[in-house]
Amino acid sequence: MISARGLDSKISLKVVFAIYILSSLVGVSSHVLWRDEMQGWLVAVSSSNIFDLWANNAPSGHPIVYPFLTFISSFIYDKPLSLQLMQWSLAAICVFIFLSRAPFSKFQKLLFAFGYFPFWEYCLISRHYVVIQLLTFLGVIFVSKKKYSLVGMSFLIALLMNTHALAWSIAFGFFITIADDLVCKKLLLSKPAFSSSICFRFFVSTIVLSVAAWLSLSSLFQTSRSIDSESINISLKSVLVAFGRYLGGNILIVPNSSQWLDLSLSAAISIVLIVATVLYIRFSRRALLFYCSSTFSLLGFNAAVYSGAGSRHFGIYFIVIITSIWLCRSDPSASFSGSLANVEQIYSTKAKSKFSLFLSIILVIHFCAGIHRVFLDIVYPYSASKEVATFIRNSEYADWPLFGTRDVELTSVSGYLGKSIYYPEIARSGTFTEWINRDSSLKREDSLVYIQEYMDSHQDVASILAILSNGSNLKHNFEQGDLVLPGNITIKFVRSFLRSYNKPERYYVYTIRRTGKIQASDVQYAN
Repeated sequence: MISARGLDSKISLKVVFAIYILSSLVGVSSHVLWRDEMQGWLVAVSSSNIFDLWANNAPSGHPIVYPFLTFISSFIYDKPLSLQLMQWSLAAICVFIFLSRAPFSKFQKLLFAFGYFPFWEYCLISRHYVVIQLLTFLGVIFVSKKKYSLVGMSFLIALLMNTHALAWSIAFGFFITIADDLVCKKLLLSKPAFSSSICFRFFVSTIVLSVAAWLSLSSLFQTSRSIDSESINISLKSVLVAFGRYLGGNILIVPNSSQWLDLSLSAAISIVLIVATVLYIRFSRRALLFYCSSTFSLLGFNAAVYSGAGSRHFGIYFIVIITSIWLCRSDPSASFSGSLANVEQIYSTKAKSKFSLFLSIILVIHFCAGIHRVFLDIVYPYSASKEVATFIRNSEYADWPLFGTRDVELTSVSGYLGKSIYYPEIARSGTFTEWINRDSSLKREDSLVYIQEYMDSHQDVASILAILSNGSNLKHNFEQGDLVLPGNITIKFVRSFLRSYNKPERYYVYTIRRTGKIQASDVQYAN
């Protein structure tokens, strides 16, 4: 068996980073964007200026930082690949910072780099969360210094608030940490000769944070979802669910929200993990304040407002705990106090050693999950949208008008095709999903009705190509013949595209043509 120190000595961080760059680039080039990723890209590429971007992005409820970066990348290259390369670049910077600056062992750095979040969720999946990770890592580097720029940290917190609603928890953690520095170290009064300069910086920081908070809240409250006093609800179950999210972010095990036993057990394990983390970082005031402020504010948000819908959301807890340990290990004041007895020092040393081992076990879990998920994505597409787009582009239907439902699942097809699709949800052609001015009451099982309505209202259209998502396909046995509708309309099945990890983004393609007159007895309907 190789000792921990022996293993560390055999690891080259330069080689680790080189392997990460190459393997993640292969993963990015193989990854097929799914609806949320392509939605962000289409919103950016469909916006002619920053004001259009703000208006198009507003109903999503996400702040502007990541859409703005996507908007900039679309000028460099007007294909979805530019979004992926931007995401990959930001993820690579995060890993580079962690490998070069984080106070962890080489083995732990290796595990982290290829972990579930840095390698898969925040690298191959092109979403906001990589910016949260990057800003958090930059923040911990700044705060770890004996002296740091108050205005600079204010801008960083401002960017965090305008990245994602969940990033407010980390922004709050940094804010509390800085506020404590101002109070405990009396930074405002430490240099009377420069008090006016310090007050000015404090004033500028206040303005920056106030404007940033206003911008972020403006984005968050423009969401198409209802946000009011009735949408804020906290109960014992919602609290247990929030603790389950904490466990999901750190150990990648998400309990069944419908099972009280699962929720109770996961909450107990989460509390143990929280207590263990607090005990480990308790000698660092900064780390302790940051961890408690960020963790409990996020738990409160998950319990009262939004519990999260996927591991990408829960990963914020993982970023918080890694950052807190980073802060603790970078804090000179976190060393043992001289007043501690030798026995207590020995006990604390053993406890820290056990916690470090426990952290390594968590990182091993993340490492295995990250390697597995990236490899699976390379061999098994995340969405069938790219395959559909390639088929249509190379077929006789390349120039046909397109009809598709549901719009939330056809966005990725539109993006890869570079063409608009007629969506019955908005009763016109479009590319990205429009969350306002749409009929969200349309039912999946009524796809045939929407096709009939389209053909009836577009008498000048002789034929269209219909793309229906997995849950909206026509329930008709096409092996027994084509489907014939009133108005001399014939529907013919073309092909299904079912090779997709993401089940809603499996598709069925049909041709819809106006034919000669038919007898009423020949009319067939879907079962």
